[in-house]
Amino acid sequence: MRIYFSQFILRSSLFALNTLAASIAMANDQNNLSAKEDVITLQSVVVTGSRRAVKSSLDAPAPVDIISPQQLQQTGESDLAKALSKLSASATLPSTPAGSFSSSVAPGIALRGLSTDQTLILINGKRRHTSAYFTRQSFAGGRGSASTDLSLIPISAVERVEILRDGAAAQYGSDAIAGVVNIILKAKSTGGGIAYQYGGYTQGDGDQQKILGWKSFALPNDGSVTVAFDAGKRDAANNTLPDSRKFYNSSSSTNAQYNDQNTPYRTWRFGSPEIKDQINLSYNADLPLADDTSLYSFGTYGHRKTIGEGFYEPSTATAAVNQSIYYKERYPDGRIPLSIVTVDDFALTAGAKKGDQKTGKLDGFVTYGRNKVHTDQDNGINPSYGSGSPSSYSLGDNIFSQLNTGLDYSLDANTSWFYHPITVSTGILYRWEQYQQVAGDPVAYTRGPYYNVTTAPEIYSGITDADQRKIDRNVYGAYLDLETEIVKDLNVGVALRSEKYSDFGNTTNGKLTLKYDFDPKLNLRGSASTGYRAPSLAQLGYSTYSVQSVETSTGSGVYHDVQQRTLAAGSEAAKLLGGNDLKPEKSTNYSVGFVWKPYDETSLTLDVYQIDIKNRILLSDNLTGSIVTNAFAGTAYSNINNAAFFNNLLDTRTRGAELNFKHNLHFNEYGNLALNLGFAANKNEITQARDSMTSTGQVISSSLIAGRNTASLIESAAPTSKTTLSALWNNDVWSVNTVVRRYGKWKILSSSSPSLDQTFGEQWIADLDIGYKADHWVKGLKFNVGANNLFNSHPDQTISSQPYGVVKYSFNSPEGSYGTYLYSRVSYDF
Repeated sequence: MRIYFSQFILRSSLFALNTLAASIAMANDQNNLSAKEDVITLQSVVVTGSRRAVKSSLDAPAPVDIISPQQLQQTGESDLAKALSKLSASATLPSTPAGSFSSSVAPGIALRGLSTDQTLILINGKRRHTSAYFTRQSFAGGRGSASTDLSLIPISAVERVEILRDGAAAQYGSDAIAGVVNIILKAKSTGGGIAYQYGGYTQGDGDQQKILGWKSFALPNDGSVTVAFDAGKRDAANNTLPDSRKFYNSSSSTNAQYNDQNTPYRTWRFGSPEIKDQINLSYNADLPLADDTSLYSFGTYGHRKTIGEGFYEPSTATAAVNQSIYYKERYPDGRIPLSIVTVDDFALTAGAKKGDQKTGKLDGFVTYGRNKVHTDQDNGINPSYGSGSPSSYSLGDNIFSQLNTGLDYSLDANTSWFYHPITVSTGILYRWEQYQQVAGDPVAYTRGPYYNVTTAPEIYSGITDADQRKIDRNVYGAYLDLETEIVKDLNVGVALRSEKYSDFGNTTNGKLTLKYDFDPKLNLRGSASTGYRAPSLAQLGYSTYSVQSVETSTGSGVYHDVQQRTLAAGSEAAKLLGGNDLKPEKSTNYSVGFVWKPYDETSLTLDVYQIDIKNRILLSDNLTGSIVTNAFAGTAYSNINNAAFFNNLLDTRTRGAELNFKHNLHFNEYGNLALNLGFAANKNEITQARDSMTSTGQVISSSLIAGRNTASLIESAAPTSKTTLSALWNNDVWSVNTVVRRYGKWKILSSSSPSLDQTFGEQWIADLDIGYKADHWVKGLKFNVGANNLFNSHPDQTISSQPYGVVKYSFNSPEGSYGTYLYSRVSYDF
């Protein structure tokens, strides 16, 4: 059935491409037709990036992308972050998760080639809390970032998404170095919809089912509440190579090697994990009390369980962990440890508004959010507890909580000084944050009654009682934002924000924006700002460790235990290796661009920018060898073989350019065609690398702590450019959406050997979504079929296929590692 479906998709794609070619040829004759559904100028007011009532993103003083719910749905993605990364050329998101625990932590969205935690996420203009866990996986913009998990927000709840591609720390506070993503929830009094989507990869795995819907209700005094949900599950996906290790028959006195036919787990999964029991809920309510007074509230709840597979451990290995008779009795064919990660997340906002923009509008609010990441080990054992060791046990909890409250006031003040009234916005804020680590079950990290130094490891993995901690911070702040048209056609904005951190002191940041309209068709815009990002509490407080069995260099089936430790920043152990107390990141951001609107249905924007970041926070390389053994010799940490910690050793500079072109065509009874072209390119470079000094006075080179691989994650691991091209044709019955993305070259440097350095070539990805409105059957009924990665494009295979020759595609690959994904959707709007 999938073969016929693929042929249908291919033929439809060719039809769409022919339609696109014909429409471009007719462009000059159609420019002056008015739109039935204008996708360039939104009817709703743009609220991100300016305190004024800006009716179009093209009139904003800084670049803003507006993404509609229809665009999100037509990506075929049920994850909001993945959908946004397909629609915005400036947004990046690696789509090749792998491993057990690392792949279970959803990566956040990144803007302008920076880290995911340098983009601030807002819901209805209010700060969203971040995840309790940071990304361990080594990919550009991700490693070490505690970002916001957008997969916990139902796509069905979204009215639109506004992406501000500009530094905005002075406007919105810490974390907005690269920009802001503001998710606006549906606010309606009538209507609703429900949909079911099923899909999977043509390679035969990753099947996904999801049901989603929303419903709006009227409240007294013309108020409203909209509730939304999505629920579903996804099977694991995998695309790996056979394990390259030599396995040995434990029953043979000569340690004979297994052959490929009778070796269990010669091919084992190391891909995208299974997701089960996922459910996301949201509501958005507004209740007017009088003409100028209203109460509002919105909230979300998300739950997700993932099951990820780790490295295969053969039963014949001679490492301490595998010498125990208890291990061999329970796992005679070896084992694949399973990381079961359960995420529970909720957020609640309540507020009140009074007044209007002309007389003065007051907005007071309180937001509380909490994210909990709980991890269990399955297929586990601690041999020192003998046959009584459980196979499943807790590895601990990471919990992040945030209380955010504020009082905002804004007014359009008439004055004779300026051409237009001046928009004055000011406010005060208070934010409390807490990060907590809760230890797992003692069996995960303690010695049992059968402990023997030659037959059992000291620990396995997880959060120990020594790692258990709770830290918090308080942030107080105030801001002032002024914006007006000083003289005709010259718009000027000034923002100033001061914040006091209980753990990092005071900071004041500013922003200046200018926009000049040469005529109604052309304007020039630019900004200059400073930014500030305090280390996340997860980066400050996280510590844990694990033991992994690694084959010795002899390759003779002999294994040894390597204790891996992520050290708390500024801890005694970290300082022995050259770590220090973390500092905040400080940034300067410059941007200039223009907007050209030659016709009502055509627009072109071009923006160039430079972002300098001092004391960039990053997770170090995994340090091994003599640097670790010498530093820890004679200390309580001498059993640690592998360590990493957060540091501020690097300064970076990012330069880039972004281009967006939009054009609408209307063919009367033959429908409408919307063309969109997006292009983004940037270059990151390390401008300064500082050596570090250990607590014993030894100088440690920055190239050891932030080695070749870490440097390449900053400078070259992201594609040099990203291009998105879409053509959406629709009439009263059909819609055909064709999307093409091109990723430029990217490069990864190896921390172990320059011979493993690799440059990955450019890649093209094509998506197709075909919709059919069945109003003649049931009003509001619609069917969609589609394909993501229509032509089964794959990235270059990696030459560094660790671990054990299994990994086929780099974790940095932007798309395509699992091939073509086909889906179908049925929806009903009422």
